[in-house]
Amino acid sequence: MQTQRLGQRQLFNMLTGNLEKRIINLYSEKKDASTVIEYVITVLVRDSLSAAGFSLICWELIREIFLSGEPSEALRRFSAFFEGYFDAAEWKTVVARLYKNEKDYLAATEEAHLYRGYLKEKDPTRTDELANHQFILKSVFMGANGRKHTWTLKNAHPTKSDEELAGALKILPLLSIFETNGVRKFTEFVEFTRHATVADLHYAEGQEEEEAGEEGSVNSGTETEQVAQGKVMQNTKRKQKASDALPNEDRSAGDPNKAQSPSGAAPKKTPTTATQSDKNQRASNQKPSKSAKGSRKSKEGYLEKTREQIEEGRNERKVSQKIAKFLKKRGKK
Repeated sequence: MQTQRLGQRQLFNMLTGNLEKRIINLYSEKKDASTVIEYVITVLVRDSLSAAGFSLICWELIREIFLSGEPSEALRRFSAFFEGYFDAAEWKTVVARLYKNEKDYLAATEEAHLYRGYLKEKDPTRTDELANHQFILKSVFMGANGRKHTWTLKNAHPTKSDEELAGALKILPLLSIFETNGVRKFTEFVEFTRHATVADLHYAEGQEEEEAGEEGSVNSGTETEQVAQGKVMQNTKRKQKASDALPNEDRSAGDPNKAQSPSGAAPKKTPTTATQSDKNQRASNQKPSKSAKGSRKSKEGYLEKTREQIEEGRNERKVSQKIAKFLKKRGKK
């Protein structure tokens, strides 16, 4: 499986060990020294702009390329960025391999000599009111298509001056490895801003735990409500079945119109009695029975009680999470 080429995201976000391994693997597969040189220059720019350390990355590989690799235009143009990888005697050997003479060396590396001073490491220690802050660097570049785009670097260097930061950022337009759909992204540096922030990691961890706990509580409450409603439906069905199973005599016991005489013949109805019976029948059809009212009230009360229990359970879980979070913070301190 071939190693994928490195893009802007990998070069500016990967950790040192993984990034160095990827660059070495790419060179061993493709033997593309020019691309590797631009990759390492990008990492040196990152080292200068960031509070993290990436200096002298791919030390052995860079020495191999300049001391024994085939000379190329990229090596001649950017060699001055890598002088720190060699001692004085070795560097003379490199210059002799790549250039005709000292004058040719200075002419070919004019840009590299202009900007390499901005890649030197500076003291990252601050003593002012922003000593405990983290910094974010936001820079703006012009692309080959004439459009501006923003590039953001987290954990930016806290003590570099504006001139030092701008000088390091101006190295990126010298490189040709950053493209999107064949269009170069870094062709001209425009401007940058650096903002001081404080990352409250304990608060972020607590928020994640609390959100996870609340989500679990909501799911648990929903399931409890569904179970409660299921039980009510089951009880209702059981009552309906029990009512259907009653004998006809029991269900008609309260109906005077269906009562039969001992002889089995239905009594004769006088007009007055029939009228009163009809009124009673219509009233019974219009108004729900006391047993039906009681059943509905009991169901509503049961559901209301269940909701109260669910809400109490949620509140108890939230309190427990806050207590655990407080104890965890005290333990870390």
